[in-house]
This record gives sequence, structure tokens and C-alpha cells, in this order.
Amino acid sequence: MHTPFISICIPTYKRTDLLKKLLDSIRVQTFKDYEILINDNSADNSVELLISTYFKQLPISYQRNQPSVNAGNNCIKVMQRASGDWVKVMHDDDWFATPDALAQFAEAALHSGKDFIFSANTQVWLEEIKQEDDFLTAEEVQRLDESPFSLFLLNFIGHPSVVMHKRDPSIAYDANFNWLLDIDHYVRYLNAHPGYHYIPQKLVNIGRSPAQETHKYSMVKNAELPEYFKLLAKYDQELYLQNRYVFHLVWNMLKRYRIKNSQQIYDTGYRGVLPTGIDKLISFQKRIPRLIIKQPPWSDAIMRRYFKKMSQRRQQS
Repeated sequence: MHTPFISICIPTYKRTDLLKKLLDSIRVQTFKDYEILINDNSADNSVELLISTYFKQLPISYQRNQPSVNAGNNCIKVMQRASGDWVKVMHDDDWFATPDALAQFAEAALHSGKDFIFSANTQVWLEEIKQEDDFLTAEEVQRLDESPFSLFLLNFIGHPSVVMHKRDPSIAYDANFNWLLDIDHYVRYLNAHPGYHYIPQKLVNIGRSPAQETHKYSMVKNAELPEYFKLLAKYDQELYLQNRYVFHLVWNMLKRYRIKNSQQIYDTGYRGVLPTGIDKLISFQKRIPRLIIKQPPWSDAIMRRYFKKMSQRRQQS
């Protein structure tokens, strides 16, 4: 039995018009050594009916989740079915930008020597006439080269649909996360498979909509704080004192939500262990006048001084 080079994994839910756009973009790809795996979280058969019209055109394997699962588990389930050498997740509101997009991913997989590949993309707002090109900047390259943990502060790799990675079943998505599912996976994968290859061509269009998971949780205290502290708890309790990007993330969260004591973090629903010394950082921030700390240049300067001081203390101890 032939093993496909790429497994295109599509977690989907109801949006047949968008899924059709994605399938049509796959149908015209010049690279053909792939399988398409679709896991459907819909309660009705609308997606199944659409898929049935593509069976003669595309190598599709379709499953409907019964019972339905959350978005994270839907992605996990479809990725578990992958048999290809490489895994390419495509969410149903995204689509390939050019007919040679998959060929460029395959070329990079064959010749880059890296197990993790991602491309530039175009952000397309689905409900208004607006789009924006998204390229990796020189500063972002520097950050990613320095540490995958820089993604905790800002996910400049972007949406999972811009990524393709060598299949490694030991590094699966973690269903305990909602909107940090991809960041958690990127960091664990890049720590296990050092290095990456970036394709500076816009190979994927990313559909943007207010209904997406990211928009539901972004800047919501009771969503952001538990999710981020859960992410931090997966690593060394002093990681934020060892990595300036992780420290910057913690500093920003405490500042944004005006955290005055650690109980306020637990009040958001977080039940895990907090990073070592977090109470000292909270107390330090409390002493800074709000007028000063809310100004980014001043806040960043104070933050850098505090991080340097704590780093020196750790080295001396």
C-alpha cells in the first residue's frame, strides 16, 4: 500500500461554503502525492453531502465525530489518522493561495533538511473587503532563532494552516488547551526537532472571522490567564526567570489585568501551580504608579531591569 508523502488534515464543522473553497484549492494543486483526511464535527449531513461530490476527484477519507467533540479534539482526532510522512493541517476556513503551494511545501520538505516548515500568508477577512499580507520579519527570525519560547509572547508563525511538519505521533496537540493549542504544539515540536524552514511566499489564505476561537478568548481575563498559566505549568517553574520572552508575557498579563495577588489568578479558574516567585513580581508591579506602568516605553524599561536583576540573582545562587 502506497504511503502518501503529505497527509492534509481538515477538521471541519458545518461551513460547507468555506470547505468547498478549500477543497477546490486542493483539487488544482500541481503536487498530487497526498491524502485528504476530514473529520466532521457537524450534527447534520451537510458536510457529508458536499464531500460526496468530491470522492471521484480527490483522495478523501471522511469521518463524522459521534458524539461531537470540541474544536481542539477534532483537530487531534483527524491528525491521529494521518499516515503520510508529513502532516499539513488545513482548517476549513483557510485555503491554498496558488496551484503550486503544496509543491513548494513538498520541495522544502525534500531539500531543506528541516522537520518544521511554514510559509508567509494572506489574512483575508471573510465578512468585509479587507486583507493583509503576513511575512516573517527580520526581528521575528532573530527571536525564533534565539528560542521557540519567544512564541509565548507572540505567535508570529501564525495559524496552523501555514505549517507543515514531519509526522511525529509522540508530539500531539494537547486537548487541555483552547486557543493556545497551536503555540503549545509549535514550542514542543521545535524543542524536540530543532530548526525550521520558512518559505517567504504567500502560499495560504487565512480566513478571518469574529466567530473564530482566537477572537472568543483574546483579551478575556477568565480565558487568557488560566490558559497561559496552564501553558507555563508544563515547563520549569522558573522558565519565566530564564527566558526574557516568557518573562515579558508574564509581566504583560499581570499588568493588563491589574493582578494584585495570586488569589486573583486562581479566581479566574486556574487550578495549577504558579511560577516560582510570582508573588514577588506581583508585589513589585504594585509599587509602580499606574500612570507609569501603563506607558509601554517605561513599563518595558522597568521590566528589563527587573528581569536582569532576577537573572543575576539566579546565577549567583
